[in-house]
Amino acid sequence: MTALIGKKFEDSVLIMADKRITFRGTDKFSDDEKKIIVLNHNVIFAFAGVKNVIDWPLEELKTFASKTNSLEEIEAQAQKLFCASLDLFKKLNPEQDYATVYILAGFIADDLPRVTYFSSDDDFQKGNLLDFFYKAFPNTEMTFLREFLINEVEVSKKNIKYYIRKFSSAIRQINNSKVSKNTYSIFLSKKGLLEIEINEQGKYTIVPINLSIKHL
Repeated sequence: MTALIGKKFEDSVLIMADKRITFRGTDKFSDDEKKIIVLNHNVIFAFAGVKNVIDWPLEELKTFASKTNSLEEIEAQAQKLFCASLDLFKKLNPEQDYATVYILAGFIADDLPRVTYFSSDDDFQKGNLLDFFYKAFPNTEMTFLREFLINEVEVSKKNIKYYIRKFSSAIRQINNSKVSKNTYSIFLSKKGLLEIEINEQGKYTIVPINLSIKHL
């Protein structure tokens, strides 16, 4: 499952998620999943929930995003793709839970950042604009995550490393076997993209993403 946290700043966006995926119907899991994905130098994508719903159309969305920098066009295409994917998942798995969300973050006119949240609750039909956001699956962890972030995070701060420390601490303190203590982040700004890996001790590394050598 997933814990997902993010914040929009005046000129940038930071999104963080844990790295665990569980294999449906089993107790097996993997701790190397990157749930935040670079679509192009202007747009990033993050998800939580049913991985199949996301995976089926993801390559098509990446291809589309490689041909346009328009966040609005990418949002519209994503809605079409993930709505169809969700419908297919429901038909193939009528008894299974399908709760899934995704986030698209990027820049619009005048280099202003925008973060939009889409949910399977309405078949990804309505986008909700976000500034400071969080989501946890299982939903039972939402209360803890909300209280930690409200009590421990001073949202007026602008230092990115402050949020890296606070967000990763929030995720590490979730006591659920479906959420990893290891986290992964992407920081998007007009100056470029940064990839941040945080281990279970809270130590992190920050590396610039070079799109000339990184497959989108």
